[in-house]
Formats: sequence, C-alpha cells, structure tokens
Amino acid sequence: MTRRKDGRWQEVITIKGKTKYFYGKTKAEVLRKLRDYEEEQERGMLFEEVAELWWEEYEEKISHSTTKGYIPAKNRSIEVFKSFPIKEIEPSMISQHIKKFARTHADKTVRTQLMVYNHIFSYAVEMGYIPFNPARDLKVPNGLPKQKRTSPPQHDINIVKESIKLPFGLFAYMALYTGMRRGELLALTWSDIDMKNRIIHITKSLEHIGNQPHLKPPKTETSVGDVPILDKLYDVLVLIPNRKGIVFQNSNGEYLTNTQFQNRWYSYQKAAGITSTPHQFRHAYATMLFEAGIPPEEAQVLLRHAQLSTTMDIYTDLREDKKDAIFKKVYSVDMV
Repeated sequence: MTRRKDGRWQEVITIKGKTKYFYGKTKAEVLRKLRDYEEEQERGMLFEEVAELWWEEYEEKISHSTTKGYIPAKNRSIEVFKSFPIKEIEPSMISQHIKKFARTHADKTVRTQLMVYNHIFSYAVEMGYIPFNPARDLKVPNGLPKQKRTSPPQHDINIVKESIKLPFGLFAYMALYTGMRRGELLALTWSDIDMKNRIIHITKSLEHIGNQPHLKPPKTETSVGDVPILDKLYDVLVLIPNRKGIVFQNSNGEYLTNTQFQNRWYSYQKAAGITSTPHQFRHAYATMLFEAGIPPEEAQVLLRHAQLSTTMDIYTDLREDKKDAIFKKVYSVDMV
C-alpha cells in the first residue's frame, strides 16, 4: 500500500489481467474497500443487476406491445430474487415461485413469467455469470385456467354486416371478413389489395408508441401472408372509388394515431350500437372457418398463427361451445 501526493492511501490489485485501484483517507478505509470488493467478487452478480442488464439489451429487440407483458414479469422476478446472488438461485427456488404465482394467475401470464426467467438466466450464462440456466427445464403447472376467447354476440355481427356505410364501418367489416389483426388493418394500403386475384397481401403492421403510429413487420414470420377476399368483402370493396394510399387514413392521408383510431372506433360503436372489440371479430372469422368445416391445419394458414396449437385451442373452445349448445337442445326432449 502506498501513499499518494494528495495524502490518500492507495492499493492496486490485478484480477484476470485487469488492474483495480482502491483509495482512502486511511489504510483501514482502503482495506475495507478491498475486502468489500473481494466479497462482491466471491458472491458474484446480484439477480437484480443481471435482470436490468438483460432488459437494457433485450428491450431494443422486441416490439413496444411485447414490452407491456414483459415489464411486469421482469419486475416480479426482481421483487422475488432482488438481493440474491444469481449463482445461488436454484431451480427449486424458481419452481416454488412459479407454482405460487400460478395459484392466482392464468396460463398465459404464468408462461410469460417463466419465459422471462429463462431469458434472464440464459443471458447470465452467455455473459459468464453462471454456468447453466436453472430455469431451463422448468414447466408451467398443468390445468391452469386459460383466458377465454370470446366471439362477438350475433347481434354485433349482424349489425357490422349492415352498417358498412357508417364512418369506420369498413374497418369493422374487414375485421369480420378477413380475420386480420388491428395493426395489420391499420397498416393496410390499397396497393396491398389485389382485386384481380382477390388476395390481400399482409406485409406490415402498425403499432402505436405513445400516440404515434409506427410501421413494423407483422407479429411473427407466419403473420406475413395472404388473405383471400371473400365474396361478401369483394362486393363491398369493388364499389369503393379512388382506391389509393392508406385504406384507413386521417384527414392528411397519413396513418392514424392511437387517439384518432380510438375516437373513430368508439364513435362507430356508439353509432352502430355494438360493444365488441376488433379482436373479437378475428375470433368470429375463426368461428366461421370452423363452422365451414375448414381443418385446423388450413385454418392456421388463413389465421396466420405461428403455432398450430393456437388454432387447435380455438377449435377446442368452439367444439365445447357447440357441445354445450347441443346439450341445451336435448335437455327437454322426451320419448314420443
């Protein structure tokens, strides 16, 4: 330990080829700082430190809408393991939290929580903070309640079919007869609509960061694709004059801001007398495919689901609904 010209004491150590300096007014202060540093190196990075470093890097790679589900999961994980050295966290500790969390949350939320754990620990392995990912082999408990997909009431579907001339009526009509997601419809231009071959090309989506619109690639690779223009939709589109530019645009011919979209949708709901959301009409489209006898593998292509299991889940729900309806019909049946 040496004394500097400014009167402070200094100690220098080299760890893994890197030089580290410690300063203090007294030798005791320098020794304390050196001891604290050695203890810190021994325990390794805290979970909170690694989680924040992961998020700083990962946030740039995902869409704004995805962050809405990931941020609560990240914050929950930090709340549980905040002061734990990350190398001391074992699979059983993570599993215990997931099981406890699953008691009060639906399947999708629990899966997101476990996914975030996997991302954080995988990042820690990549950075050399831990030798393996303790969350890698963990699974979500079976039998968790799933968020119920709800179709719009038949009343709303009938009104959408008859209210095409209302302001923003075309948006609801296209959501019903294409199954397109809200962002895909808002990003749509007339050049994407091939009337001759009766196909809509989906190559982009619109998301709102704050209030401002931003174009991005569709939700997944399988979201890029073509949607057939059904007869009912073709008969409406062919009558629209001046099919140029953005299909659903503001008064300046630009993409709608979030406020502009919300105002137009709420105004349409009020004028038409419906309560359904745009995404419910996507579910109505899936129901139409089911009722038409379209196999799940073909429906997956039309709905552009990344996983066949997503389509199968919808079809399973629809089968259950149909079974319930059949049961209700036969409860009062009697022998003649």
